[in-house]
Amino acid sequence: FPSLVQITKDLNASTTTINSSVSLFILFMGISPLLTSTLSDHFKFRRVLYLTFTFIFFLASFGGGFSKSAGPLIAARVFQAIGSGGASILGAGTVADIYIPTEQGTSMGLMFLGQFLGPVLGPPIGGLLAEAFGWQSTFFFMAIVSAVVILELFFLLPETFRLEPVDPLSVLEAKGDGELVAPKKRFNPFQAVLLLRHPVIFLASLETGMIFALMFSIETIAPLLFGKFYNLTESETGFTYIAAGVGSVVGAVIGGRLSDISLMNAKAKNGGELVLEDRLSLNMWIAGFFTVPLGSLLFGWGAEKHLHIAAAIAGFGIYNFGMSQVLSAGAAYLVNAIPGQGSSATAAANFLRMLLACVISLLAQIIVDHIGYGYYGVFLAAVNIICMGLFYLVKVNGAKMRADATCKEQ
Repeated sequence: FPSLVQITKDLNASTTTINSSVSLFILFMGISPLLTSTLSDHFKFRRVLYLTFTFIFFLASFGGGFSKSAGPLIAARVFQAIGSGGASILGAGTVADIYIPTEQGTSMGLMFLGQFLGPVLGPPIGGLLAEAFGWQSTFFFMAIVSAVVILELFFLLPETFRLEPVDPLSVLEAKGDGELVAPKKRFNPFQAVLLLRHPVIFLASLETGMIFALMFSIETIAPLLFGKFYNLTESETGFTYIAAGVGSVVGAVIGGRLSDISLMNAKAKNGGELVLEDRLSLNMWIAGFFTVPLGSLLFGWGAEKHLHIAAAIAGFGIYNFGMSQVLSAGAAYLVNAIPGQGSSATAAANFLRMLLACVISLLAQIIVDHIGYGYYGVFLAAVNIICMGLFYLVKVNGAKMRADATCKEQ
C-alpha cells in the first residue's frame, strides 16, 4: 500500500491500473479458497495444502520483484493471492479440528491475529523497504518470509483433519429397488459457493464480507489521502496503518473471548444445551451498530475537513477494533453452522467477502472524487448498519435456518 504511488510512477502506469492489481489480488484471495476448502473436505487433509499454496506464494513473490511493467506485476499479485488465500482459509478448519465449540471464539480470535498482524507490520515494513531500496524489495522480503513459513509448516504443523461422528444410516440413500447404498460425491471445486444459497450462510457472510470490504476500501484510498493532503512519504504512510492493525488485534482477542463467554453462560442457563446463536454476543452488536459507524464518520470527516491527521488514523483504528469483533464471532459461527461443512462454509463466506472487497476497492476512489471523504464515511456507516440489521435475523431465526440448511446438505 505505501508504495502504490511509487509503483505507478516507476512502471509508467495509471493509478487505475495499479489499483486493479490490488483489486485482482483480493478477488483471487476469494476464488482460491474455494479450491482448497473443497480439496480439504473431499480428500480429508490440510497439511499438504498449507505447504503447496504457501510455496505458490513464495514463487509469485520472488517473480514479482522482477516486474518491469504493469502486466507481470498484476500476474504476480494474482498468484500471490492464489497462494495466500488457498493457505490462509484452512485456518478456521484447523481451529475446528482442535478446539471444542465453547473454545473456538477465543482460538478463532487468536488465529485471526496472524491475518490481522499483516496490517500492523506490512505497511510500516513495506514503506521503509520501498523508500530505502525501491518497491521491488517488498516482493523479495515476502519471498524470504514465506520461505521461513514453509519450513515452519513442514516441521511444526501436523495433520489435524478430524472426521465428525456420523450416523451410518444417515448417509445412505435408497435405490429404485429399495436397496440402501452410499451416494457418490463428485468433486466440484466451486461446490462451496452453493452454500450461499442457504439464508443462514448468506446473511452471516454478507455482514462479515461487507464490513471487511468497506475496511479494505479505506486501506486502498489512504495512501493517496495521506500523501496528497498530509504530504507523507512512503515510510510515514506505512506507519499510519499501525493504529488500524492494533485495533484489529485488540478487537479480535477481546471479541473472541467475549463470544466464548457468552456461549458458555447461555449453555449453563439452557441446562447444558449449546445454542450456536448465543455465540453472537452483545459486544459484537455494539461493535457493528456503533463502533464501526463511529470510526467511519471520524475517518471520513476528519479527512474531509483536513483535521489533524490523528483524526483519520484514529477513525481507521476504531473501525478495525469494531470490525474484528464482528469477524471473530461471525467466523466461529459460520464454521459450525452446517456440520461437516466448516471449511466450505468459511470459503463461501470468504469468496463473498473478497468479491465485495474487489468491487468496492475499485470504486472507492471514484466515489470519493465525486462525493468527498466525509460523505464516503457516511456511506460506510450506513451500509454497515443495514447489513448488521440483516445479520440480526440470524440471531433471531438462526437455529431454524441451520436446521433447514443441514437437512438440504445431507
